[in-house]
Amino acid sequence: MRASLIQMSTEYDKEKNVLKAERLVRQAADDGAQIICLQELFHTIYFPYELEPRHLDLAEPLDGPTMDAMCELARETGTVLVAPIYEKALDGLLYNTAPVIGPDGALIGIYRKSHIPIVKVETLTGVEKYYFTPGDTGFVTFPTPFDVTLGILICYDRHFPEGARILALNGAQMIFVPTATTGMSRYLWELELQAHAVDNVYYVGGVNRVGIDQGGSESHFYGSSMWVDPKGQIVAQASDEHDEVLTADLDLSVIPTIRNDWGFFRDRRPDLYGGLTN
Repeated sequence: MRASLIQMSTEYDKEKNVLKAERLVRQAADDGAQIICLQELFHTIYFPYELEPRHLDLAEPLDGPTMDAMCELARETGTVLVAPIYEKALDGLLYNTAPVIGPDGALIGIYRKSHIPIVKVETLTGVEKYYFTPGDTGFVTFPTPFDVTLGILICYDRHFPEGARILALNGAQMIFVPTATTGMSRYLWELELQAHAVDNVYYVGGVNRVGIDQGGSESHFYGSSMWVDPKGQIVAQASDEHDEVLTADLDLSVIPTIRNDWGFFRDRRPDLYGGLTN
């Protein structure tokens, strides 16, 4: 299975961001990628660095121009495409959403970000609760025509191991973590994604935006998108400065063997874990 992550810088012009994404997706597909994932809110800057009502107008419905373009792109390239957007479900009901599009150009399904942060420290600001409704999809998985089942955690979701585990129990062999992260989160980037891969014995593709948003904050997004294998090893990693297509060949056949060797699912004791939800 060949799959790609696309990290890129953005500007306050959705059409330009979509055009850049289309170019990079085609590049990945030309290199043989069957599954491709873009970063969190790929069609916009990371606008939740401030409280500004005009940013609410960046949201689009799932049948809007950005998704129309992405569905056509998936059909044209014959790929499964994960294209995270700012979704307008209704007026005043807005989500941070990752649609999964099949190689026929049809929507396989969507994941809506579950954990919505509000944080302001010296190196990181995210006032997402102003912009996003907490997701209502649960931790869903997506069977694909390429005989691999995907799961998705969006950015802040990755700090919560419960979601990563539920995706494994729901059949995920590979999860994507589309992200827009900077500042103090850097020391956790590799650590958390490697831990999810080891704990759940699946591949993890973490894709972060890169550079400084034009027309946005002055924060530098550190890129460093990466692929992690089911033993927690980083098998490919992008730079921290440049737009990049990060492609890796992933051997899904190793997952059952490793899961059988370790017995992590066999030896779970859910009868003892009630305290997690009390």
